Amino acid sequence: MTLKRREKRRYISVMHQGLPADAFAVIERRHKDLFGTIASARASLRLTKPGDGVIIVRSSLQEATGVLAAIALSDPPMATVDMSSSMKRLKRRLAKVNTAGSKF
Repeated sequence: MTLKRREKRRYISVMHQGLPADAFAVIERRHKDLFGTIASARASLRLTKPGDGVIIVRSSLQEATGVLAAIALSDPPMATVDMSSSMKRLKRRLAKVNTAGSKF
């Protein structure tokens, strides 16, 4: 008997301009364009923490490199600030850096 394990996740903080929902839609669309719909579904992208200037996107560990490539190649330019395996650790690091002036 094998136990079904939960898939590991990565939390990625992204600096953007404009509305958080629009920035997330651009990341989703670009990932789908680059890697296809199956890889996009496997990535299980979720917008977990929308903020002014910085959003946190959840992704699966297997597709994290593809998501990073989609962020780097997005049409309105976006930049990845940090990536972590836990939301708590990522928030703590963002509070230290405070790149976009927003507080989580």
